[in-house]
Amino acid sequence: MSFVNLQVQTDDLPGVETLNFEPMSAVYRKEVKVQLAIVFLPLLIASFIPLAIVQALPLLLIPVGILLLAIAVSYLALGKAKVKGLALRDHDVAYRHGLFWRKTVLLPFNRIQHVEVSSGPLQRKYGLATLKFFTAGGSSVDLKVDGLTEQRAEQIRSLVTAKAAGQSTE
Repeated sequence: MSFVNLQVQTDDLPGVETLNFEPMSAVYRKEVKVQLAIVFLPLLIASFIPLAIVQALPLLLIPVGILLLAIAVSYLALGKAKVKGLALRDHDVAYRHGLFWRKTVLLPFNRIQHVEVSSGPLQRKYGLATLKFFTAGGSSVDLKVDGLTEQRAEQIRSLVTAKAAGQSTE
C-alpha cells in the first residue's frame, strides 16, 4: 500500500464570507448600555467630589475626562456588540466577533463534549443567556457566545447536543 497525500484545491473551498451570521438579540445592546452605566456612573459621580471640596476649576477636567472616556468606551462596546454573529451549519458552529481584530471561530460538532447555558442577574433581567461550548481535552470554555435570548440559547444547545451525539435533527 502506497501513501497518497493529494493537494486540496483551495479555489473550490467555500469561503467564510459566504456564511449568513445571525446577529445577537436586539436586547443585548440594551444590556451592554446598562453594564456601561453601572461602571461609569459611579466613577463620574465620584469625580465631582474633589471639585466640590476644593472648588478649583482645573479639577473640572477630571469629570470631563471620565465622561469622554465613557463615551469612547461605550461607542466601542456597542460597535463590538453589533459585529457579533452566530451561524450554524451541518457539521459546525461559526461565531464572529471583534471590532478591530475580527475573529471567526469554527467549532466542529464532533469535537463538542457538552454545551452549557448560563445567565447572570442582568442577563436574566433582559431575558438573555450565554452559550458555552466545551470540547474534548479541555476543562475550560472553548467558545462563549453571549447576547442570545434564553429561548434561542436553549434551542441551539439542544441542536448542538444532538448533533454532537451523532443524532439526526431532521
